[in-house]
Amino acid sequence: MSGARKTRKSVPISEAVTVNTREVNVAVEGLDPGAIAGSFAVHIVKDNRRIASRFFFQASDGADAAKPGALRQPVRFDFLLPIDVVADGKLTVEIEPAGSPEPAQRPELERMGHPTLSVYLMLESD
Repeated sequence: MSGARKTRKSVPISEAVTVNTREVNVAVEGLDPGAIAGSFAVHIVKDNRRIASRFFFQASDGADAAKPGALRQPVRFDFLLPIDVVADGKLTVEIEPAGSPEPAQRPELERMGHPTLSVYLMLESD
């Protein structure tokens, strides 16, 4: 597969790169999964319409379940999207617990740590 270009957020300064203006990486970073009981989905929303989703599986009962107050590593969700899909609109994030009986039932943001939404232009190298 030689000759295939690699898409990355950063490269060593010894490499020559081009800026990919067709796609962006939309990232939700630093989310504490221990604040959410069981598995959940993270949705990127533009102007009240879901444009991308990722699912995070975690046990909700038994020995593998998160213990209250237990420290968990923050998680990151990356969405590589065409730039025209995210351009010229308001982006927001929705967290949806799996099996939630009501779509409006969302976890409290204050309990999830300090997650951030970031958008990165991507670099391409040989």
